[in-house]
Amino acid sequence: MKDTEIKESQDIKTEAVCDIPRSENEVYRIARKEYKDRHFVDLRIFFKSKDDGDRLIPSHKGIWIEEAYRQELIAGLVKARNASPVTKPEGEGFNSVAVCDIPVSENEILRISKGSGSKNAFVDVRRFFEKDGKFVPYKRKGVSITESSLDDVITGLMGMEPGRSS
Repeated sequence: MKDTEIKESQDIKTEAVCDIPRSENEVYRIARKEYKDRHFVDLRIFFKSKDDGDRLIPSHKGIWIEEAYRQELIAGLVKARNASPVTKPEGEGFNSVAVCDIPVSENEILRISKGSGSKNAFVDVRRFFEKDGKFVPYKRKGVSITESSLDDVITGLMGMEPGRSS
């Protein structure tokens, strides 16, 4: 893992916990964040810089949740791992099925889905908000975890020390 030191950006303290390979040019980074004395978990896709292959750049694909929901996220990912495989219908780009919803506020949930695309099976974690009595996704995509990386992501999340100050 590169960049394990604590970084501070605008009042946010960040400490990288682990990097998990996603592809040749991408990793899932699990990080601990602290903002205004509140603790968060960040699971985000980083990609290698074209100029410097050792430098990782964060993408917009990721989730940032309060640490209090970490165990529920882990349980949801385990449930998705153990769920029946989802098949992609012929002629469609992908198919996914909701596995569980984690309420994170009165009008917001984290939805964990399992799916299959043209190349990979995946587990998707995305925020939804309530609008007109239905939950709809935020514009940000959340994060799709490839089935081949799922166990390592779960292990990385389990290895975080809860409540540890950055």
